[in-house]
Amino acid sequence: MDRVEAYWMPGCSSCLRMKEFLEKSGVDYVAINVNDHPEVTEKLTRHGVLLPATCVGERCVNGLDLGAVAELVGVAYSPRPMLPPEVLVARYELNQEAGCRYIAQMTPELLASSLEGRDRPMAEVAYQVAMVARSFLEAYYDDRHNTAYYMKPPGFDTAPALLELAAETRRLVAKWWENDGVDDPLDRVVSTYWGHPTLHEILEREVWHTTQHVRQLMYVLERNGVEPDGPLTAGNLADLPLPERIHD
Repeated sequence: MDRVEAYWMPGCSSCLRMKEFLEKSGVDYVAINVNDHPEVTEKLTRHGVLLPATCVGERCVNGLDLGAVAELVGVAYSPRPMLPPEVLVARYELNQEAGCRYIAQMTPELLASSLEGRDRPMAEVAYQVAMVARSFLEAYYDDRHNTAYYMKPPGFDTAPALLELAAETRRLVAKWWENDGVDDPLDRVVSTYWGHPTLHEILEREVWHTTQHVRQLMYVLERNGVEPDGPLTAGNLADLPLPERIHD
């Protein structure tokens, strides 16, 4: 078999999750940081995949789909049971509320700082905490998973601006759940950049995605000597398909 290549970049939560899966599966692979080797993006574009990605020769799959990664590299995969939608919604509220507490504690200097290996200010991480659930809502209502909510536009670099966005997202999620979600099995399939998951799977993705970035906000506070306002507990993280590490 051709060598296994894992395409990733620092700070990409799904990249870290993919790499940890390969490591735990005992797969010998080569990690290729696209920040250091931008020329390799041509291969991913040619195969119609975005980061994260795993390739074996000229066969490539999106690394967010661990089942596809397992099939590609020839290892067994048993997906963990997903939390029910009502639990995911409650966990989102719990963890996004924690994220808001941490954003409120971040000084302008901390929001402008970056984690190792990637020039991405923590304001961008906080923006994702505030906004990525809207990708799920757009998938639900418009059959389109919109990654534009992953990318911070200018003007949202302060804690008050980010907290205002987060509060509105929480209201939107609560309204969706009360009006439409509570009785919906979320089994409808929607096209996304990583394949054709169900709405339940997309909801799970954006809940753990939010939670991973909340973990990063707490990490930045702690390493800068700021005690997080209500640290995350095992109850915040239990049974979400998170990577083990906080950052890579």
